[in-house]
Amino acid sequence: MSLLVALSSCVAGGYREAHLTQPAEVLTRGFSVEVSRVYLNEETVTDGLGDGSALVVQLDITNRSATPYQLSPGQIWCLLGIDDRHPDQTRMFPPSVSGEGEFTGYLPEARELPAINVPPGQTRTAWVLFQGYRFADSDIPRKVTLTLPDPDGKTVELVLADPGIGYLRWIVPPTRSTFTFGVQDRALYGGYAQINMVSTRLSRMARAGRFLWDIGLVSTTVVQVKGALRSASSSFGATGFDFHLSMPLFKWGEDAYPVRVGPYLGGELQLMIATEPTQTENPTAPPIYGEVGPEIGLEMDVGALRLARLPFPVWSETRNPVPRWLFRIGYTHTWVGHGTADGYLSSFRIAW
Repeated sequence: MSLLVALSSCVAGGYREAHLTQPAEVLTRGFSVEVSRVYLNEETVTDGLGDGSALVVQLDITNRSATPYQLSPGQIWCLLGIDDRHPDQTRMFPPSVSGEGEFTGYLPEARELPAINVPPGQTRTAWVLFQGYRFADSDIPRKVTLTLPDPDGKTVELVLADPGIGYLRWIVPPTRSTFTFGVQDRALYGGYAQINMVSTRLSRMARAGRFLWDIGLVSTTVVQVKGALRSASSSFGATGFDFHLSMPLFKWGEDAYPVRVGPYLGGELQLMIATEPTQTENPTAPPIYGEVGPEIGLEMDVGALRLARLPFPVWSETRNPVPRWLFRIGYTHTWVGHGTADGYLSSFRIAW
């Protein structure tokens, strides 16, 4: 079995498939078992081992004997050893839930461990979820072994990972999207109005081939220095959304912490409401204006969202990663109120 294939997308339900670069199988005269798929839940991949960690192993079991073979998932142990000379440091992930057939990413409502029955001359597919937890030195690579009984009651082992085998890796899809939070300063200095705008921005950022894109919500404080927009306080509160598309072109630094620079384009659409004193008599609605601000400029992306440090040999591609933080500087020609104004902007965002 060769599982070094193209990266697949995340499985429904919040799991990522880990493709093993070397087979994990055991073959005897009357019995064989092969690990066909391995999954890690999203929380484990991004944050590391914790109380909510889950490792799912899918098995193809073939019974070549003349008698039925029955396997209880409770007899399957997932062992994580760090050193054969220190067996007291070996940890075990207990089986928590299992099911027949291929793993779909969704867990059954009844958390049970039904027996796996394999008639003579047939093959059955089943999956087992092992419940993980955080322990001391859980970020150090370990030998990961599955142990289970064969039809004769003898214990067999399937090695899923071993630090001594350098080419045995678990290739998982990279982090494709994340949330970002940031601030932006925009100054309109000519045309219909002279305005200073400071905003906070909550966005969803994702990768798409060579490009990065984001779309999100904007909350802005607007101060008019000079212009025709009506407001007793010369200030406005604005809200709306923004969107951007960037293409990193130049890169330097190590893959673990790259610095990339490239052009971007985007814009924002906001509704501006004048900040007016409270009126006790004959209150009137405050003036409301629209603001549309296309922009173009230069973006610098720093760092990359990486996989968490795990006891498993996880690895992911490094092309066009989602950055840890970014900085933009650009030019804008903005439609505001009943006119237009040119300006410049600077923006900073950080991912989490």
